[in-house]
Amino acid sequence: MFNKFFLVLASFLLLFSFASALKVVFPVEAEYNGNSIELGKISPGQSFELIVFDERFNGLEVESPFSDWSQESVFEGKNISIKLNIPLDASLGTKKISFTSFNSDSGLTESFDVLINIQNDLWSVNVSDLDKKTKVNSDTEYLVIFSNESIGEQKISVYSDLPSFWFKPQTFEVNAKSILKESINITPKHYGQRQFNFLFKSDVSGEEIKFNSKLSVESSILSKYSAPLYGFPFFTPSFFPYYLVESFVGFFLE
Repeated sequence: MFNKFFLVLASFLLLFSFASALKVVFPVEAEYNGNSIELGKISPGQSFELIVFDERFNGLEVESPFSDWSQESVFEGKNISIKLNIPLDASLGTKKISFTSFNSDSGLTESFDVLINIQNDLWSVNVSDLDKKTKVNSDTEYLVIFSNESIGEQKISVYSDLPSFWFKPQTFEVNAKSILKESINITPKHYGQRQFNFLFKSDVSGEEIKFNSKLSVESSILSKYSAPLYGFPFFTPSFFPYYLVESFVGFFLE
């Protein structure tokens, strides 16, 4: 009789423990079973959000020595989220971070651990067809593929050494552990061949990736006449007619 009672009680407690186990739902999905939960990789200067689900608690806090990395947790619905900011001077390697889940009403608490791996170079970019032919004033499109291996969002800006009226810097946000495909455009304002660079830079870590590119721009009658206008601020107005005639004659000498 007693053996049967203890067997039923043990089964009940086991089922209860599974039902009430703390679950991490982001940036990975895992149930805490006493072992540290591996979240993934992140770079110095980045931030990531940890979201847990457990009906018993309504708050989270980071234990020392990493308590300065965290913001105040947010309780919404049945989820608790907390944001951690990795310092730019954080040392590389695996870090074990301890959290305390708590219920501010009942006083119930429970601790659990996560592992993060702090690394550099967790993002990459690829630009298609860096040797292009186009026409003056035609939008020239480049396909750009961003890859982010980090558990934190990555913000990447793209610059160029082309004139600002050819290309303007742009910024893209790449979600955690994702691939983003985007297009960037150059609008050449005069004909000829142009060697230039694309520079991609992380707004978080400052890491840079550079691509060398070549653009061959075909002329047109309109572009021949308009070419002097783009140099107008740099020469005396009295020379403008001479440059205009030179552009017209040059069109027939090509």
